[in-house]
Amino acid sequence: MGASLDDLVAMTVFARVVEAHSFSGAAARLGLSKSAVSTRVAGLERRLGVRLLQRTTRSLSVTPEGAQLYERCAHLLSVADEASDLLGNVGTVPEGTVRVVAPVGLALHPLPSLLEKFAERYPRVQVELSASDRRVDPLTENVDVAVRFFPRPHERSLIERRLGTEKRLICGAPSYFARRAPPHTPHELASHNCLRLKDSKWDFRLEGHTTVVPVSGTLVVDDIAVLREAALEGLGLARLPRSLVDADLREGRLLSVLDAYAPEPLVISLVYPQRKHLPQRVRVFVDFMTEHFRKVFRGG
Repeated sequence: MGASLDDLVAMTVFARVVEAHSFSGAAARLGLSKSAVSTRVAGLERRLGVRLLQRTTRSLSVTPEGAQLYERCAHLLSVADEASDLLGNVGTVPEGTVRVVAPVGLALHPLPSLLEKFAERYPRVQVELSASDRRVDPLTENVDVAVRFFPRPHERSLIERRLGTEKRLICGAPSYFARRAPPHTPHELASHNCLRLKDSKWDFRLEGHTTVVPVSGTLVVDDIAVLREAALEGLGLARLPRSLVDADLREGRLLSVLDAYAPEPLVISLVYPQRKHLPQRVRVFVDFMTEHFRKVFRGG
């Protein structure tokens, strides 16, 4: 027996639960109550005779059977979205929500100023921005566009649009250098207080090769904005993206060292799911950001 209309609705609800990682998140996106979403999923499980989701009071996970069903539901919804977008794009002004995730540093600068300009041009498009240094998968995490460092363009289901490159600089405040002489080679960092992002490594160009230099310090954080503030306070040296500290360098609040040993710049790209008919709101966002990012960053 083929799927009924009720089955298609239930599968849509199930797919949105998987993408939102919660019943409440799916309910908010679908405009339904949480209980209605739960009832739909439970009914689908009874209809199929399998458990699709494992529920606890604190977590929600997909069973192997649920993962197989979601893969097919996601394809079905993608085709439906494309058909809707194709019809909705004809003769209309771009509108709707674009869900974007970007590294914290870029979410601090330059994205806010670019989003202001984007809003002036496309006032009916709302950008929902999440700042995260975690690698987000647009295909499974309900994201329209991800801004990435070191993208992996080999993912066939994703499209990459290169924006430019970002230099990483070793920076310290004048107050820090008043206490400690600036390092002249990367190996001299062993005697400095190096403030770091969690799980980061400091690599440099030494004798024509990229070399990781061991460093240590009194602070390890998971937020680059906190790292910048600590460097501004003179606590130690920090590796920071040029775009984030450009004004600090110009105005003398921070000084950069070891520039001659800087590693290769990071590549910045927009990544989004490959679709035959890209939603108009996403297309104008991608085109706008590609154009304006390249004016801020060299490369592209």
